[in-house]
Amino acid sequence: MSKKLENERNKLQDEFDQIQSSIPPHIDISNHLAKPEDLPDLGSIEIYDYDSDMIVSSEQSMEVLETLVDLFFSDIPQLKEHPYIKAKLREDALIYAETKFLQKMTRKNFLTQLRQIDNGDNSARMHEVLNQTIGQIRENSKFSSSQRTELEKFYKGLRNDMGFHEIENPEVNLPKESEDDSEEGIIMDNRKLNDMIANAMIKNKEKDK
Repeated sequence: MSKKLENERNKLQDEFDQIQSSIPPHIDISNHLAKPEDLPDLGSIEIYDYDSDMIVSSEQSMEVLETLVDLFFSDIPQLKEHPYIKAKLREDALIYAETKFLQKMTRKNFLTQLRQIDNGDNSARMHEVLNQTIGQIRENSKFSSSQRTELEKFYKGLRNDMGFHEIENPEVNLPKESEDDSEEGIIMDNRKLNDMIANAMIKNKEKDK
């Protein structure tokens, strides 16, 4: 196999040498090449750091989810630290981060298409692609908004299904202090907390049916 490849390489080299020798020495090949000023301005070439952008999206999404959980469970510290809630928060943040990342990539693609049009690509196909990207940006925005709304509904519903009042008016709706309450929030043992979460999950499943 290596001998065959070597023969092919030698054959190509011979053909290249023949082409080179057939060009008269007085001909300047550079006169037949395009000059930089004749080419469209393609702009500077940048290597986009996708990994860094994904990390930023993840950090932003985690911040949104953490503040959301804190909004509904700030008065129940044990619930915020419960393994299920923490795992659920990480999972929701990951999914939300992917949505935010796709939004950024669609926006980046949109800007690239606009630059292509500015550089002279005014074909009908280019404008069709541009309009499709605009539609995708709108769909991404709607999906991101609806996803955030669903997350808010889930954590608010979890709080209500566990027997805690809504927090739209904290002074009225927060549970009254009892002997088992402290200044930091409601105190309960892990077994009771696990039972409350399990019952809330059952209620959510029944609602979805």
